[in-house]
Amino acid sequence: MKLIYKAALLLSFATLAHSCAEDTSAKKKEYDNLFHEVLDIHDEVMPKMADIPELSKQLKTIADTSASAEKYMQAEKKLQEADKVMMDWMHSFSDEFVKDKAEVQKMDNEQLQQRIDALEEELEDVKAMQEKVDSSIENAENLIQ
Repeated sequence: MKLIYKAALLLSFATLAHSCAEDTSAKKKEYDNLFHEVLDIHDEVMPKMADIPELSKQLKTIADTSASAEKYMQAEKKLQEADKVMMDWMHSFSDEFVKDKAEVQKMDNEQLQQRIDALEEELEDVKAMQEKVDSSIENAENLIQ
């Protein structure tokens, strides 16, 4: 009877350990998918950043010779703000998610869920950054044309 009890207890622990491992694996996959979604948005925006210095230069040149310089200077200011938002976002993301990425593999479910929650907030931040960059570039290009 004790042998059956011990076997049942051992089987219960084995089942629990297996289900926890599967759950952790699912959380790691969720984390990785979210992490790559954030990076994909960054990777879409990053090449556009190279346009900002040239657009700024063109806006300043037009403003110097225009009677309505204010709108060009405002557009140039928005470009500089977008550039700063991107740089600040990259530093923050790197500090919080990239440098410690290897640690994710060692986390339990609760820790993983906290990181997933933080990444979901980061996804909103990167989308806001994308919108700021895209809209400032579009506005500058429209004024230059």
